[in-house]
Amino acid sequence: MSAAMISMAGISRCIVFSLIGGVVEVNDSNDGPFAALSKTSCPQARPLLVSWNARALYIGPALHLAAHRNAVAVLAIGLDGPLGVALDPADPGRGFVNCRTALIEPNQLHLLATPGAQYAFLYVDALSNDLKSLHGRCRRRVGKVGFDLDNEDALIALLAGMDRSAEGWQATVDRLAALLSLYPAGTDARIRKVAGALLASPAAETDAAGHARHVGLSSSRFQHLFKEQTGVSFRRYRLWARLQATISNVLDGRTLTQAAHEAGFSSSAHLSAAFKAMFGLPLTKLLSGNVLFVRSSQE
Repeated sequence: MSAAMISMAGISRCIVFSLIGGVVEVNDSNDGPFAALSKTSCPQARPLLVSWNARALYIGPALHLAAHRNAVAVLAIGLDGPLGVALDPADPGRGFVNCRTALIEPNQLHLLATPGAQYAFLYVDALSNDLKSLHGRCRRRVGKVGFDLDNEDALIALLAGMDRSAEGWQATVDRLAALLSLYPAGTDARIRKVAGALLASPAAETDAAGHARHVGLSSSRFQHLFKEQTGVSFRRYRLWARLQATISNVLDGRTLTQAAHEAGFSSSAHLSAAFKAMFGLPLTKLLSGNVLFVRSSQE
């Protein structure tokens, strides 16, 4: 395991690696509908971003993003206060469902209100049973969103109290996996093979039909099976792989133009448009922060 500090002048923001999703902060001078929810104290440490195999975990201040869609499911957690999920992301005036934990489905348009100071966002492994396990822990559902994990108090205490360092993550990862029952799953070997190829060579031009031939499936059957196994389309997963590779390249010292081309984008403008559509803000705004980045190979 290794850690790298990215320190730049400006507002503190998260540098995203292997992340598809995010949150919106809604400015509010008071707690409003969240006043009844208790707040948990947690240290105001620098943001932490962990690349956890095919998962990712961000802990820190809420991001300032517009409503958008994840390409993998995300578990949002209010560490020192509540969060809210808009009943209608296109019309926030219809109100929010308040909670401390919310499970957002893949590719679901969502908008979060974040009146607290510190949050955690766990982006699941699309090739695992993560989403199924988390579904089983949600105590209520409103529309397609799951709320109130059955062990959210223990989850909040674990993440709020975690030392935000490589050593702190190493001391926490096994307890987190056990707490949420996050373990490797038996995804179809053909889909694992294609997903692995996309992550290893995101710039490759092989389309869905080409990958289908390589694993002995018809194009229609392949695309159906891919979405069934991962929760997202082949095209969406490839975009996620390319964005992941772009951020990895930037962290390794490439310019945005170099990082974009190496990840399979035709230009930095193409990258910027794709990133903003996916995350709700320009990539350059994320590269002006102070974040501890940890790569972890632990299950």
